[in-house]
Amino acid sequence: MLNVEILGGVGEYGRNCFFIENNGHAILLDCGVMNNRQKTPPNLTQSHVAKLDAVFISHSHTDHVGAIPLLEQWGYTGPIIMSKMTAQQLKQPCLHARTFQPESFGKWIVVSNCLAFQWGYSGHLIGSVWYKIRFFEEVIFYSGDYVVDSYLLKATLPIEDETVYDVAIIDSGHVEKRIKNIEVLQRMTEYINANPNCPIIFPSSFSGKTVDIVIYLLQHTTRAIRVDYDLLSLFENYYEAPENLLSFSTMLQQFKLECLTKITESENTIYFVPERNKAKLVELLHKKPTAVVIFTGYWNKDKYRIQLSKNQHKEFFYKTHPDYQDIIALSKKIHAHKTIYFHSSLTNRDTTFLQLLQNEEEIT
Repeated sequence: MLNVEILGGVGEYGRNCFFIENNGHAILLDCGVMNNRQKTPPNLTQSHVAKLDAVFISHSHTDHVGAIPLLEQWGYTGPIIMSKMTAQQLKQPCLHARTFQPESFGKWIVVSNCLAFQWGYSGHLIGSVWYKIRFFEEVIFYSGDYVVDSYLLKATLPIEDETVYDVAIIDSGHVEKRIKNIEVLQRMTEYINANPNCPIIFPSSFSGKTVDIVIYLLQHTTRAIRVDYDLLSLFENYYEAPENLLSFSTMLQQFKLECLTKITESENTIYFVPERNKAKLVELLHKKPTAVVIFTGYWNKDKYRIQLSKNQHKEFFYKTHPDYQDIIALSKKIHAHKTIYFHSSLTNRDTTFLQLLQNEEEIT
């Protein structure tokens, strides 16, 4: 029988980490820290690590991988399973990374005589995945961070084969929202096109959202676009993993032409700068005092609004996790005896599917 310990990520936004034990063996799903100044680790202990047969990593964001060094510090030498692209994106090399190739999509990959898994694309970041894990006789689904409607990235689900999961751990990051990303992109583009003489600044992260927005604007505006050097490796990943994309056409070639090879810069350029580098944003605002800063998520707004007047910023929230309707749909497709909703302060370890349905009016 499965014993699930939530070591982080439920009732909070960050340090995602789930310890699952069965018949004296154990696995770990993600191993992240909080995205705060202290980089608060999960409630992982050396005794947890001593029991581990395998660690499954969904993607390379810090709130899913930031505590991996603890594993090695405490003597873990087993496999740390992740996609090839995720391993490439890690800021520190992972000595025990065991990667899988795109060709293994939808196939069972055997880890040991009691453990096997399948994986699929989760749409959150290039290289991000979900897992279907067979652990002895029990079956687990772990969504990782999941985005239903990325403009560029695939989001798949396990083949429907009448599996009833013993435990499903499902992303609920935007449970309080109802968003269609294509409509957000359209409204954003309409605003930019309606203000043709105004420079635009996007504080951006190493995320699927950033690439979605850049490529959509390349296709639907005539403005010059400049992407900060610190974000460019993300775009290179897209060239390396076409199987992760909904389509692989001239749009990425257009990005190279428009954003990398052209050195001319117009007065109304659209800039993408690292959201965590406040100095770069301040410097750019000093050079472009008439610029409007467009925020597309939670973090940016809280950090920078105090510096900006009402007319200096706009908000277009772009979904990077499932919203309420997505969560309901995912829960219906992933039939499970027990579902744990993570990645939100609005759900906790006791939240059930029926409670989500009953609380619909409060959430929306």
